[in-house]
Amino acid sequence: MKNTLLFLALAFPTFAFDITVAEKDHVAVAHGGKVVAKLMMANDLSTPEKHHDTYKPYLHVFSADGSTRLTKGPGFSFTHHRGIFLGFSKIAYAGKSYDRWHMKGGDQVVTKVSPGDNTFTAHIDWQGDTAAPFLTEERRFTFTTPAKPFYLGIEMNSAIITANGEAEISGDPEHAGAQFRPSELVDTQSTTYILPGEKIDAHKAKDLPWVAEVFTIEGKTFTVVILNHPDNPKDTATSAYRDYGRFGMFPKGKATAEAPFKLRYQWLIAEGDVRDAAVFQQAWNAFAGKNDPTPAVSINASERKAAKPKK
Repeated sequence: MKNTLLFLALAFPTFAFDITVAEKDHVAVAHGGKVVAKLMMANDLSTPEKHHDTYKPYLHVFSADGSTRLTKGPGFSFTHHRGIFLGFSKIAYAGKSYDRWHMKGGDQVVTKVSPGDNTFTAHIDWQGDTAAPFLTEERRFTFTTPAKPFYLGIEMNSAIITANGEAEISGDPEHAGAQFRPSELVDTQSTTYILPGEKIDAHKAKDLPWVAEVFTIEGKTFTVVILNHPDNPKDTATSAYRDYGRFGMFPKGKATAEAPFKLRYQWLIAEGDVRDAAVFQQAWNAFAGKNDPTPAVSINASERKAAKPKK
């Protein structure tokens, strides 16, 4: 236990992040005077276009110097893919089904932000058929400066409860879960995934401890790793194969007013092409409180649409 705690201290030193809340618009997270993350939380109903752009909160991620936006906002292909986001396409509640992935018929609305040291919690209403929420969520983000090669760590803890009764929270790996979506400027020809284990098929694998993605934006290459905490629901599926880079974890479960549906993930961000399984495994061990050995890895090129034959 002492060795684990020592590694935690060495691997994840934390230096001050400045948390600035712009009420009903965004939460900016700065490090060394540079904005490295920003929660977009406006909910503007003034026009259909503005409503479309603000129907759910998401976290933008930036390069260490703040000059490059790594993540996508609204618009472009798959407009509902936005930054680091959380959603589920199939939520069964009170005899009805709700889609809070594509955001059909209701919004995710941030009602309050509680900032702290290197952290903040967004209180979020998941609307049902009206503006009244059928689910409420506390989504806490905590920011760290990990050991190299990473420049930013983002931990998300989510707890979702119902207004009353029980909700069954589900979907599928393509349309549910905790996801990271790279910028619309991503180079779809070079996106690559690194998965723990030999000959891993992300379409079939369950409960992977971590997955890494290497992608390029505007000529700059970045690596993002998602760490899946062992306390998350079992039989979690992984989506990590799209050429445009949307990837993440798909858990499913139940929530009541008394028993939250809880999720815990961490994203580590590095500049450059990082493919070191030992680094990824050590980061997961520190996050999970484990001491598992470094696995072999599968390095998978992203799946691309076949080119249409020339006529």
